[in-house]
Amino acid sequence: MEKQIDVVLPYLVDSNNGTYFVEYRCFYIKTNRLERFRVYKGFAKLCPEQVAGHAKKIISHLTDKLKSGWRPWDGNNVIYRDEIEYHNVVSITGRTRKDKNQIRRYFSEFLTYKKSDVSLKSYETYQSKIRRFELWLESNGYGELLLSQLTNEIITKYFIYLIQKRKLDSVTVKNYRILISSMFAYFLKTKLIKENPVHDIPRASKLVDNAARPITDRDMKKYLEYVALHDKQMLVASLFQFFLLLRPGQELRLMKVQDIDLHRKAAYVADNNAKMRKRVVTIPQALEELILNANLLAFDANFYIFGKYGEPGPVTVGKNHFNRKFRIYRDILKLSEKYSFYSLKHTGAGILMESGATLAELMAQLGHTSFESTIHYVRRHFGEKSQKVVNLRPEFLKGII
Repeated sequence: MEKQIDVVLPYLVDSNNGTYFVEYRCFYIKTNRLERFRVYKGFAKLCPEQVAGHAKKIISHLTDKLKSGWRPWDGNNVIYRDEIEYHNVVSITGRTRKDKNQIRRYFSEFLTYKKSDVSLKSYETYQSKIRRFELWLESNGYGELLLSQLTNEIITKYFIYLIQKRKLDSVTVKNYRILISSMFAYFLKTKLIKENPVHDIPRASKLVDNAARPITDRDMKKYLEYVALHDKQMLVASLFQFFLLLRPGQELRLMKVQDIDLHRKAAYVADNNAKMRKRVVTIPQALEELILNANLLAFDANFYIFGKYGEPGPVTVGKNHFNRKFRIYRDILKLSEKYSFYSLKHTGAGILMESGATLAELMAQLGHTSFESTIHYVRRHFGEKSQKVVNLRPEFLKGII
C-alpha cells in the first residue's frame, strides 16, 4: 500500500557544532517530495539551559499552524479546516459565486458522505487520495475551475502524472481510478455534473505485489516460540489474528473482553470496528484454551483485550502497534521481509482450507460478503493448487531423487 506522508511535525535539532534549530518537513506537490524547513531565530543568543524552553514555544506554534493546514509557501492566506484537511483561501465568497473553492468544497462534501459509510481506515484512504488529487489540480492551474469543468482530458493528465512521474504500480493506479470514479459518480447522482469524466483512463504496466505472504510452518513455529518467551501479549494477538482472521488495525485492536463468548464459541466484531457490517467469527478449541489460560475473561467486560500496558485495559494499543512489533521480532529471527503481521491471517486461512473447510466456511470466517471475494483472496494468496501437479513423479526419476 502506498504511504501518504504530508507532514513531519517540528522537532529540536542539536547539531555537532553547537547550533540549535527547529526542523520540520512538508510534502510539496510541485517537487513530489517532502521539503525540509528550519527555524534558527532566537537560538544564537541563548545559553544551553534556555534552548529547550525556546524550542518548545516554536514547536507548539508551528505544530498548531501545520495541523490547521498552513504551509510555508502559503504566505498570509486565511486557513480553515474541511474534510480534505487543508483549505487555503484568500477571500471567502458566497456559495452562489464562481469562486476558488468549489472543487475543494464538493470534494469535502463527498468525503463527509463517505465518512459514515465506510470504516475509519477506508475513510482515511479516500481522504488521502482525494487530497493528493485536489493538490495536483491546484498546482496545475485547475483549482479555480467549476466542478463541471473537470473534463476527461484533465483526469487523464492526472493519471499520466501518477504513472509517469510518481511511477505507481498498476494496483495502486487502479485503486485511484476506482476511488475517484466513485466520487464523480456521487456528483452525477446528486446532479452536480452531467457525466462522469473518469473513463478511458491509461493503465500502468508496472506490477508490484506487496501483499503479505503466508508464513511457512517452520517459520511460524520459530516466531511463536520466540514471542511466547518474550512478549505474552504479542503471542495472544498473533493467535487471535491466526485463528479469527481479523483485520489488525480495527477489528483485532478494538476487540473488547465482552466480545468473547466461549459458551457459543463466538467472537463478535462490533459494527463500528468491522469494515462493512457486524459479524460473528468462530473461536476454535485451541484459541479457547489460550483465552482461558491467559485469564482474559477475568477483566472488566468493557476493557480492550489488547490494552496499552500489556494486558486488557481501558486504553487500547496504537494503530500500528502489532505491525511494528512483528517487524522487530521478524528481523531478530531473520525471517523473510515478505512477512508482516497480516501474514498471520493469511497463514490461518491457508491452514483452514487445508483442514477441509468449505468455501462458505472460509468466507464466513474471513468476513467476506461474496464468494467472488473469497475466490479472489484464495487465488491471490495461495494460487491454484492441483493435486495432480503435487503428486507428479515420473518413472524415470526412480533412483535419481
